Amino acid sequence: MMKAEEIRNNDKLFEKKRVQYYDIDNNNNSNKKLENLNLLKIEDMNYFLEDNYPYFFDNFELIEYVDRGSTGIIYKGKSKNADNKNIYCFKFIVQDKNKPRIKSKYNEIINHKKLHQKYISQILAFYKINDIDYFSVSEFGKYGNLDNFIHIFLKRNNLSETFINYLAKQILEALNYMHNKKIYHMDIKKGNIILDQELNAKLIDFSSAVSFENSEPNELITFHLMGTGKYMSPEILNKTTIEKKYTGKIDVYSLGVTLYNLAFGIYPYGLNKIKGYDYDKIKERLNKATLEFPKDSEISKPFKDFLTKILEKDYLKRYDTRAALDDDWIKGCYIINEEKENTGVQENFLIKLITDNIPKFNEYIKRKN
Repeated sequence: MMKAEEIRNNDKLFEKKRVQYYDIDNNNNSNKKLENLNLLKIEDMNYFLEDNYPYFFDNFELIEYVDRGSTGIIYKGKSKNADNKNIYCFKFIVQDKNKPRIKSKYNEIINHKKLHQKYISQILAFYKINDIDYFSVSEFGKYGNLDNFIHIFLKRNNLSETFINYLAKQILEALNYMHNKKIYHMDIKKGNIILDQELNAKLIDFSSAVSFENSEPNELITFHLMGTGKYMSPEILNKTTIEKKYTGKIDVYSLGVTLYNLAFGIYPYGLNKIKGYDYDKIKERLNKATLEFPKDSEISKPFKDFLTKILEKDYLKRYDTRAALDDDWIKGCYIINEEKENTGVQENFLIKLITDNIPKFNEYIKRKN
């Protein structure tokens, strides 16, 4: 059995196992206009695929409408191959012709298809529909995103420290991989992290991602508002000019907000008091507030110290992904990975995570305290 450290550094192993694209960037532009379809009806969408993409429809079909967000309409689908039991995510992008995107209309695909790492949802296909619309196929999360998993599947408001530790390490590995490629997600939040059938975290939605692959790290940049409200870092909200080499710390801060929310069910810096997306009020509150933890919290001191370092408002003092992965609290996750490998039965592992009942890990936390 491979040790956790070997698995963590072995991205080549993952790349060999990943599924290849069925078709990328084809030129079969459809005359069908998506706005003329009932986008919520599976029958309509399957008819659209059968009529315009017969080769694709011979292999896949949509089975369930999932969600409609700001960047697209999501469906669950399956393969028609009896030997392929996998479920896939089908995302249809229908862009407003009167409000063209500032970035490339295929920005999400351009960045996403470069990323092949086990904690990043893999894009398997990309089809142009017409000059502005397209759809993609990617891995599907059995348990949905973290919001769905906590509130619908678990029916609670937060997760155990053990489970958060387990997820944090996976997400950090994905981000560290991306940042080494000079690609930054820019919208880390609970809704953009899904859980697969083995409870592995996977990053999704690269519609806000930016790439600086061909630029110098010392170049200066000022980001306009991008991301999601209370997850935005201070340098985004304040439109601070920073060197490009620090861009990854924006993702680290947003991950900090995510982990804080997973632990306590609220946002840091008192941002729960701000309703909706009032960016001026969010910025004002964030700039004045200090980081505090709920008084009735039972989380460990190492976890509080870790959150403090990734939620540092001064990006120069904030952890980057490499420093975060080297933190003592994160390193405790190796014990959890070993426990997962030895458990065998997924349901038992889930119970262990939810109830925080992994003795070796609890001993580690107490020892660090």
